[in-house]
Amino acid sequence: MSVNNISSSDQDKSLQKVLQFQMMTEIFKQAFQDGDSFQLVMESLTKALSDSSGNIDISKLSLGDEDLSKLGYGGGQRLNTIYNSVKSDVQSGNSNIDEAVEKASRKYGVDKDLIMAVIKQESGFNPEARSSAGAEGLMQLMPGTASSLGVTDPYDIDQNVDAGTEYLRNMLNMYGNSRELALAAYNAGPGTLKSRGVDSVSDISKLPYETRNYVQKVMQYYG
Repeated sequence: MSVNNISSSDQDKSLQKVLQFQMMTEIFKQAFQDGDSFQLVMESLTKALSDSSGNIDISKLSLGDEDLSKLGYGGGQRLNTIYNSVKSDVQSGNSNIDEAVEKASRKYGVDKDLIMAVIKQESGFNPEARSSAGAEGLMQLMPGTASSLGVTDPYDIDQNVDAGTEYLRNMLNMYGNSRELALAAYNAGPGTLKSRGVDSVSDISKLPYETRNYVQKVMQYYG
């Protein structure tokens, strides 16, 4: 929006919004020393400004380039770039992973953002990840699970994401599409949930700390 098309009062309000955003960013940087905490806060803030494709739409703040240049950003496109870079921690940075997630999301009807959140927590987007327990690849498939899902190479991006998403879909189906319960089962196994009498989200408190923390982390990444 051109500066000429908005009143001086509106310009002041718009500029104030960006200044407040900047101030909050600096406060959160100081308050949250670890990268994950800061990232989660920034994800929540930027989500309110995201358009339907997931990109930051700075026009929602009704700013003109003159407003932005006062802040040293040189225009709306530059500020969009800065804001969008904040989300990079929840993105793979690997086009092969992105394509595999998109394909699996369509195939199994699982939100791609949820798949991405699981991958981030499981492997940090490292296709070669292997846990001390033997879980392998992006979605940390245990050998038995991988084999039952037809995986021949757990470190192959497409195979791993497809099988991991299929398994996640199975857990969602098993628990009435409850993301929290499905994630708990993905981490601990449905047998653990059954043996501990976990039938609702509130029952997740009965599960080991590792699983409770896992569910919380993935849901925070999911947003």
